[in-house]
Amino acid sequence: MKPIIGLTMHPVEGKMEINNTYIQAIKRAGGIPVCVPYMDEETVDTVLNGLSAILLIGGYDVNPLIFNQEPHYKLGTVIDERDRSDILIAKKAFECNMPILGICRGEQVMNVAFGGTLLQDIDTQVKNVLKHTQASMRHELTHTVELFPSKLQEIIGQETILTNSFHHQAVDIVAPGFLINGQAKDGVIEGIEHPEHPYCIGVQWHPEGLQNDQPSEKLFKSFIEAAVQYKG
Repeated sequence: MKPIIGLTMHPVEGKMEINNTYIQAIKRAGGIPVCVPYMDEETVDTVLNGLSAILLIGGYDVNPLIFNQEPHYKLGTVIDERDRSDILIAKKAFECNMPILGICRGEQVMNVAFGGTLLQDIDTQVKNVLKHTQASMRHELTHTVELFPSKLQEIIGQETILTNSFHHQAVDIVAPGFLINGQAKDGVIEGIEHPEHPYCIGVQWHPEGLQNDQPSEKLFKSFIEAAVQYKG
């Protein structure tokens, strides 16, 4: 049986949406994608019981009030309902040892959910910052990420990779218990993970947009393999 993977969604003009690239990446890796709308305490356990893993997708900024900061003047759109739902999903999935993969905002949500903070705008908060919001198409590789000793490095099998990049927020103070698994050459954190959890990995770039990219394929394959092994 192929594992059923829950994918979070984001709102656009009264609709709940998700980029098809996430869905196709899960299918290519051997999973069955199921899109999950906002959830609350009354529904999250029931929904998670039907899943083998959760993918926290990208999207809008995370509200800095959650990590006790006032809004930076470069803060973008925030949606409290989505923040509450994504954080709840992350915490509940973590508690039951369900595999979790966070991409871009998903990685940031993962960090905030467990007590970390974010840089609200790296262009103004990081010295000698690289271009992290590329003008090139999503499948183009635009900057280097160094991978540190970690589960992510073991999965990909390289110490350095090239990635795409579409973000202006990033992990700042890493949540307790998590470690940094990847970093750009300007010091911006590009990935985190929890070493004691069976599979809780976040990356700042968008591997779902990189078809025929070996590191991205290895990451999604490892995620689906973890989902297959998940016993609930």
